Amino acid sequence: MNAASTCSRSPGLKAPTPKRWLIWTLAALGGGLQTLSLAPFDQWWCLPLALAAWLFALQRDPIVGSFAYGVGLFGSGASWIWVSMVTISATPIAIALVLELAFLGLLASTLALCGWGYARLRAPNPWLCFPALVVAAEVIRTFAFTGFPWLFAGYGLIDSPWGWLASVVGVYGLSALAAVVAVAVHQPSKLVVLLPILGLLAWLKPPPLGADAQPISVRLIQPNVPAEKKWDPDWRTTILNRHIEPTLTADTDWVIWSENAVPLYGADADAFFNEMARQRPDIALFAGRLIEAPPNRTRRFYNAIEGFADAGGRHYKSRLVPFGEYVPLEGALRGLIDFFDLPLSTIVPGHSSDPLRAGPTAVSALICYEVAYPLLAWTASEQADVLLTVSNDAWFGHSIARDQHLQMARMRALELGRPMLRATNDGISAVIDAQGRISARLDSGVTGYLDTTLNRTGIDSLYRLWGPWPVWILSLGLLLSQWRGLALPSRRADR
Repeated sequence: MNAASTCSRSPGLKAPTPKRWLIWTLAALGGGLQTLSLAPFDQWWCLPLALAAWLFALQRDPIVGSFAYGVGLFGSGASWIWVSMVTISATPIAIALVLELAFLGLLASTLALCGWGYARLRAPNPWLCFPALVVAAEVIRTFAFTGFPWLFAGYGLIDSPWGWLASVVGVYGLSALAAVVAVAVHQPSKLVVLLPILGLLAWLKPPPLGADAQPISVRLIQPNVPAEKKWDPDWRTTILNRHIEPTLTADTDWVIWSENAVPLYGADADAFFNEMARQRPDIALFAGRLIEAPPNRTRRFYNAIEGFADAGGRHYKSRLVPFGEYVPLEGALRGLIDFFDLPLSTIVPGHSSDPLRAGPTAVSALICYEVAYPLLAWTASEQADVLLTVSNDAWFGHSIARDQHLQMARMRALELGRPMLRATNDGISAVIDAQGRISARLDSGVTGYLDTTLNRTGIDSLYRLWGPWPVWILSLGLLLSQWRGLALPSRRADR
């Protein structure tokens, strides 16, 4: 037996560990690779390779390696934060840099926490523990620091042969599936078993939906108002006309306006919408609007969407965008820089809604950021025939966030088995079928409207029955079963 084989089998001897900076670099590159799997790049094959890089770091430097993966992921995938601060809000470069680093550090720390947890596992089996850890990391981001449920791994598989599985296990389940394939990258011999399973799952993909016998004709209005002009008095007439004219001339059943569609609130807004309903009582008009909240020390508003004319109901936004709609630590931060004093950063969350309807059709509404929350969307859609989301993505500027936001809307439609209408201020407005496919769209930067039909054919998806809970509970159970602190005490024989 030669020396090399002796060393490889001798107890206590380990293969040399790469230098830590190499581990960190590979992990950060892996995080960037995950971004390439997401919209607008849509290179889903990058996802298992990206997660394999994280697993490599976990097994060698779990805490710092995971932090580095987070820096790569959020630094690339959430680069639009920089665009929002510098390009849209005119934040000074030095201050924006400090805020960007703080943002990256905060989000990357959630992955570092998962790395710490991985190090606490007893001889973890990567086939079980790594998929569970990926899910745990995304659940933490869903709720921690008011929530940032963005850049989930599962979104990268929506256009893959296995994307349809979201109708069974949701985006969290797709993330777990990608993690399983990532483990196989480390153990290629197991691909002999895994590839036939993946092939079978791809073959089981359901066929396209049939046509709706009575589709709804819809007009989505996209006014394309620059973020800095929304409350400019000189733009008020232009903004109103970009909504009034296409609404009064619409030859459709429904007309949809975007989030906070017109620069009006209070009695002025009530009078305006009542007049629109009087002139077009035959259409179902759904419009995003501001509604004054009960008096407090300062004037505050609810962000809502309401049905008018042949529609009814009102939905209040409950998940708000930090700094965009409210300012954390407001007493200390508001007024320091323009980014902490944006025009609509005095929004308060609403906690009750009157379900939206248009005739016999029940509509579940999600405003902007809410569509990113899988649990919220699942809870709100219990009785829905159609999903509706409105947004103002002008704050993203010309960045990849618009495509990411649309991709999340597609995932919600696929998970819940219901078609979705998406109306935005300046793109991307779209109609999405119950299988998450875009049937019509109006790209960013376009002023006008999109006339199309809505196929109400839905799917009774399994995910619609149970939501994300099975994947969450299974992942938690797998991690707890390997948690070092829960190990049973060893028995010692009495001598």
